[in-house]
Amino acid sequence: MPENIKKLFLNNLGLKTSALILAVLVWASISGQEKTFSEKTLKVPVEIFNVSDNMEVVSLRPEEVTVSLKGASKFVAAATTKIIPIKIDLKNIKESSKLNYFAEDYLEIPTGVQLISIHPKMIEVYVEEFVTREVPVKIRFRGRLKLPLILKEARVFPDRVTVMGYKSRINDIVVVLTEEVDLSEIGASLTRRIALKQTKDILKFRDHRDVELQLEIVDRSAKK
Repeated sequence: MPENIKKLFLNNLGLKTSALILAVLVWASISGQEKTFSEKTLKVPVEIFNVSDNMEVVSLRPEEVTVSLKGASKFVAAATTKIIPIKIDLKNIKESSKLNYFAEDYLEIPTGVQLISIHPKMIEVYVEEFVTREVPVKIRFRGRLKLPLILKEARVFPDRVTVMGYKSRINDIVVVLTEEVDLSEIGASLTRRIALKQTKDILKFRDHRDVELQLEIVDRSAKK
C-alpha cells in the first residue's frame, strides 16, 4: 500500500509540480490585485428632474463635477462604469429661485471606493417662473405710400394678445409689434395675415402668432 501511494505521488511529478506552481501564481496575482489600491478621477454629469410645467431651468452651473476616488483596484475600475449622475429634484420649487446644493450630498459613491475630492463643491441652479400678460398689438410701418395715396385707417384683429414670459421680465413687455409693413409696396386697400414679432422677453404667444391686418387706402386725386 505505501508503495502504491508513493507511485501515485511520483507519477507525472513534473506535470503536477508545474500545475501547483501555476495555481500559486494565479492565487498570488488575484490576492495582490485585491490588496492593491489605486485612484481615479472621473467626470460626473449633473441632471435636473421634476421641473414644474410653469418653471424653466435658466442656468445650471456646473453641468458636471470632477470627482477623485480611491480604493481597491478592482472596485475603482468598476466605478468607471457604475458612476451615477448627480440628480437634483426640483419637485417642490414653484417660483423663481436661485438655488445652491452641495454636490457631495447628491453623489452616489460605488461600493468599495472612497471619495478623495470633488470640484466644484457647490451646484447652482437658477429657475424662472412663467407668467402671462395681455398687451396691445402695434403695427410697424416702413416707407411711404406713393402719392396721391393716403392711409385712412389701419387696424389689426385681435388688437390685444397674450404673451408668456419670465416673471422677472414680463412687466417690461408693454406692446407687441407686428412684422414690418412696407407702405411703398402697397397700392390699394388690403386685408391679410401678418406675423407678430417675438422678442427675447417673449417666450411664447399663448393664442396667436399672427393677426389680421386691415389697411384702408384712399386716392386723394379721385373725384368726389
